[in-house]
Amino acid sequence: MGYAMLSLSLLRGFDFRGERRWLAWFLAVLYAVTDEFHQSFVPGRHPAVFDVLVYDNIGSLISLWLAGMLIKQKQTIPDELVVETEKISAS
Repeated sequence: MGYAMLSLSLLRGFDFRGERRWLAWFLAVLYAVTDEFHQSFVPGRHPAVFDVLVYDNIGSLISLWLAGMLIKQKQTIPDELVVETEKISAS
């Protein structure tokens, strides 16, 4: 859940541009890698590559996929709302 929120925050920082979703994912996974490295220095904690590859990665991907679906849905304009410019300029 934390990396899902991080990915969405990064995407918001990129103004929700769809082409920047992969960059948001990459930065979130890169942060996950550095977090696991940091855990190697904390007593009682152990780094796990599995956490990065599965949990953090999937959380990030799912949130960005859902955000992409919502972005595409909001960008779609129904045909009945489209105003033809020729009709406006002719009147």
